[in-house]
Amino acid sequence: MKPFIILFIALFWIGMEENFAQTVPSSEEKKDFAISLEGMLGFSVGKDFYSMNVGGPALFLNLNPDLKIGLGAFPSLYLLNGNLGARLGVAPRIDYKNLVFFAPFFHKEASDTWIGSVGMGYKFHKKAK
Repeated sequence: MKPFIILFIALFWIGMEENFAQTVPSSEEKKDFAISLEGMLGFSVGKDFYSMNVGGPALFLNLNPDLKIGLGAFPSLYLLNGNLGARLGVAPRIDYKNLVFFAPFFHKEASDTWIGSVGMGYKFHKKAK
């Protein structure tokens, strides 16, 4: 156990030195401060089911610069029959420019069934300079 701790501390120290060397701004560098959103925010509805979704990990097939199809995970807050909860949904998705169309399915553990819904979202991008 002791060699592991020594190795961990050594690697951590090397990483910190490397990060410090990279983050020291030069006198020629100009600091810009900008706040923006990046990611996807969407809403989906089903039978007695409503959810607010954020884009999670996804696997895409890029058909052209504006159109992608894929499969993604959607961390979500949901309202089911008046009860609020959080779930991870899995969905096929179509991304067209900044619009996202998806059909997430959520596992309902109590009855071992799946809740289906359809939704739409918007992708936020950090503006390139």
